[in-house]
Amino acid sequence: MIFKTAWKNFCRQGLRAILNILVAALTLVVAVFMVSLVNGFQDQSSKNLKKTDVAGGHYRLADFDILSPTEWEDFAFVTPPELKKMSADEKAEVLVQQGQIFPQNRFVPAQIRGIDLEQSLLELPLASINAYKGDSIPAIVGTKMAIKSNLEKGDFVVLKWRDKYGAVDAREIEIIETVRFVNPRLNDGVIWLGLNTLRDMTRRENESSWVTVKSNQGEIEGLSFLVPNVLMKDVIELAKHDRRNSMILWIILMLLCCISVFNSQMLNAFKRQKEAGTLLALGMTPRQLTKMFVLEGSFTAVGAVVLAFILGIPFFSWFQTVGLDISHLKDSTIPVTENILLVFDPKQIVNCLLGATLMIVLASWLPARKISRIDPSRALVGKAF
Repeated sequence: MIFKTAWKNFCRQGLRAILNILVAALTLVVAVFMVSLVNGFQDQSSKNLKKTDVAGGHYRLADFDILSPTEWEDFAFVTPPELKKMSADEKAEVLVQQGQIFPQNRFVPAQIRGIDLEQSLLELPLASINAYKGDSIPAIVGTKMAIKSNLEKGDFVVLKWRDKYGAVDAREIEIIETVRFVNPRLNDGVIWLGLNTLRDMTRRENESSWVTVKSNQGEIEGLSFLVPNVLMKDVIELAKHDRRNSMILWIILMLLCCISVFNSQMLNAFKRQKEAGTLLALGMTPRQLTKMFVLEGSFTAVGAVVLAFILGIPFFSWFQTVGLDISHLKDSTIPVTENILLVFDPKQIVNCLLGATLMIVLASWLPARKISRIDPSRALVGKAF
């Protein structure tokens, strides 16, 4: 009986009930969209970093720090047999050295990065180095590095470096290609050479700064293994920060939605105080009266969830065909150039729905609790409040 009465009272609210449901449903759709978009950014950026640099992790010396270029030379190591014997699609040896180039009589610091050109683990556009037939040292730079250094395809520039024994050397290199790397870590400040070429230049036979592997090969004496999450810590932290901001915005939207429901229920309580007084006078307990009003608010929550599915499924289906275009951010430090698609996490979606439902029910319970405490004799004459 209470359920039936609550449903009839809810339907009598008409446009007010429809607006409350619509606002709550749109809030839910926005919440799921924001969280899923952040998931999509993290997923796509992680994929790009893995396929261009991180893969399944790095073996390197324990104290190596890519942010300390003056120490790179001190942390190169001879690639151990356990890693050396791995196939080209399972590992990629990388040697990093500090250097400088002098384009147009200017000084530009550079990271000289040599990579095994036979490897197929990482997706890097470096095949043209192998195809080079000239007499100079072939090199490839990212588009951002090319713009900063005023370099173009076919330019020759002097490259200076220090070898294993501290001797300074310099030679002319040829920029055979300028490439836009999807990974911003590789697009700026890096000069790419063949691994054997860089080893010969620096007199570091069989040495590497790190070895990228497809999967963890277990403990190797003298080396530390860094898992992908450690190597991508900056991207993961950025996604966490964005996700936290999204949740704050969602909470604000839900509070506005709950205020709307609260106002609606308070208006109901004021307009229906005679009805409430009559029901109490006829024997309905305050608990049953509270339950009836809370049920009316609960119908708003259920309706919002249903409408959110009705509105959200076609919208999300359409969005997955186009994605979010972020081409205007191609020169930023975001490791994504493709359109970002949504990645749905069922647990997050369920949490959003449950959180919204509980907040709406709470917003309905507060006015119901107030009306259940009225004096029936005063409510019958419309003076309960």
